[in-house]
Amino acid sequence: MRLTKLENDVVGSVFLTNSQIKRHNQEIRRWDLHGEVGLLFLNILLKISSLRSHSAKNRYYFPAAAGYHFRDVKNRVNFDIIMIMPEDSLLKFEIPEVIYGLGALSQIGKCCRRLGGERILLVTDPGLIAAGWVDESIKYLAQEDLQYVIYDNVVTNPRDFQVEQGLELYRQKNCDVIAAVGGGSPIDTAKGIGILTSNHGRIHEYEGANLVTQPIPPLVCAPTTAGTGADVSQFAVITNKRANLKMAILSRAITPDITLADPLLLKTKSPELIATTGMDTLSHAIEAYVSSLSWPLTDPHAIHAIELVGKHLVNAAQTKDMDALEGMSIACLEAGMAFSNAILGAVHALAHPLGGLYDIHHGLANSLLLPVVVRQNMEHALPKFAGIARALGAETRGKSIEAVAQQVPGQLQDLIAKLGLPTRLSQVGVDEADIPHLAQMAEEDICMLTNPHCYMKAEIESMYHEVL
Repeated sequence: MRLTKLENDVVGSVFLTNSQIKRHNQEIRRWDLHGEVGLLFLNILLKISSLRSHSAKNRYYFPAAAGYHFRDVKNRVNFDIIMIMPEDSLLKFEIPEVIYGLGALSQIGKCCRRLGGERILLVTDPGLIAAGWVDESIKYLAQEDLQYVIYDNVVTNPRDFQVEQGLELYRQKNCDVIAAVGGGSPIDTAKGIGILTSNHGRIHEYEGANLVTQPIPPLVCAPTTAGTGADVSQFAVITNKRANLKMAILSRAITPDITLADPLLLKTKSPELIATTGMDTLSHAIEAYVSSLSWPLTDPHAIHAIELVGKHLVNAAQTKDMDALEGMSIACLEAGMAFSNAILGAVHALAHPLGGLYDIHHGLANSLLLPVVVRQNMEHALPKFAGIARALGAETRGKSIEAVAQQVPGQLQDLIAKLGLPTRLSQVGVDEADIPHLAQMAEEDICMLTNPHCYMKAEIESMYHEVL
């Protein structure tokens, strides 16, 4: 049997389990299976292998060394072949130590000391300094007689050169623990600094999954937004400034040691930031829930996070009511726990190029893309989307699973309208001429691998056009 390798007109995409994802953009192999050849190939695998079916349509697993998503273009048949090593059949749920509650920031000094710290690199940003949270953190570090140095040259969508600057400061001051006070940008910067401290090289070398082989220095996080989940996740996203693209780094080695989830820190955030980071939380929860790597330990956290966002986000953004902020803080924690262990999907795959090319706030990019991706994903995870509809308060009595699930895009659009967020990519400066380039990057993004369906470039272009 002869398979024709494609170079440009791609109709299939790689699907690798965690231990096989290495240098993502160098490992992709794509094959075109035409008509009866594609069906014959699948039938042979079914006969000679001990396959087990997955809840997703036309998806099969068997032991081997890699995995592929195939499309039979002639007969319009799609199927996934996901080959797994024996260790990949084992499930692991990893989160940091979580200290939650009003005033949790007061524990930052004790936690750094408990992790063996004497000289702390405090990673933050100018906004947090202005809000007073850095002075508050310093007070608690001083109570433990800890020395510290501040690195605050951090912006939204943190840059590769900022990671290197932080690394230089860490080494100059002989630091031994990293503390991050901020949203996803300071926390991801802190993770990047930690990676280079113990693994060396440049941050670009670690794009992809499981390329960070050495443990990073102890890391304590105090998240100041209810959105990114970076404080509990094994993800970091850093912008390659020269190429204007966002690099996703996935490794259990970069999961923080301790997170201090203090809802009081949300009080100083603007309504717009509460709204966009809240939509980031919702995107994490939905994508984790429908991910091809979701499992019974991630699903309860994901669905509860969806419920909490539906209940609290609008009130949190509009009034900063403390009960609502506490609800969003828990939602962010649970969504982070879920997506760190089930990974993400096409919303993030399409959002990352927007952040890299246009510097769009990540939560806003997710909010813009979430309804259109959900519509496309619907047929590939219908029961899960029915559960999401119920979690967001949909009426379900007397309705079929499909009818319930189909309410989700409208629920999302209603929520976005109440938050007053933009709904079109053109509103945030996206140029139609860039869509082919954006789609190419999205297709190759690591988050596409765990979407319920792996979309091809043409399909991704169509989604971008739909929301333009």
